[in-house]
Amino acid sequence: MNIVMRFVEICLFKAGPEDVPVSHWLLKITLLMYFIVGVVISRIDSAWDASLFTSLTDILVMIVVTGLLLQFRGFKARFQQTVTAMAGAGSCLGIVGIPVVLLFNQVSEQERLSSFAMLLMIALMFWSLMVTAHIFRRSLDIKPGAAAVLTIGYTIVSLLAVGLVISGVA
Repeated sequence: MNIVMRFVEICLFKAGPEDVPVSHWLLKITLLMYFIVGVVISRIDSAWDASLFTSLTDILVMIVVTGLLLQFRGFKARFQQTVTAMAGAGSCLGIVGIPVVLLFNQVSEQERLSSFAMLLMIALMFWSLMVTAHIFRRSLDIKPGAAAVLTIGYTIVSLLAVGLVISGVA
C-alpha cells in the first residue's frame, strides 16, 4: 500500500521518481497495471484489438523515449525508477480518468464542446501532462520549462505512434 501512496504523491507533486524503489518486480507490476488501465480506458470507445495495440504502443513509446532521454543526459541508472514512476502515476491518473471518459462518452457529440465532461477531460489531460513534466524534471535534473517542452514532444511522439498503429500504417 505504501507504493500506491507513493504514486499518488507523485501525482500530487509531493514525491518524485527518486522516491520509487529500484525493483524489477515493481517495474513489471506497474507496467502491467498501466497496460490494463490503458486497455480499459481505450476499450470504452474502441475495439479490443485497437485497445490492446494502443496500450502496447503507449508503453513502448514511454520506455524508448524515457531510455533515450536518460541516456542522453547521462542518467541511465535512473531508468527503472523513472519508468516505474511514469507507469505507476499513469495508472493512478488512468483510474481517476475512467469515470471521466465514461461521462464524456455519455454526452452527445453536439454537446461535448460545451459540457462539464469536456472541462473534466481537459483538466485530466493537463494534470497528466504536468505529472509527466514533473517526473521528467526530477529524473533528468532539468528546469521546469525544459521538462514542459520535453513532455509536449513526448506526447506528440506518443500520439503519432498510437495513431499510426491504429490506422494500420505501422
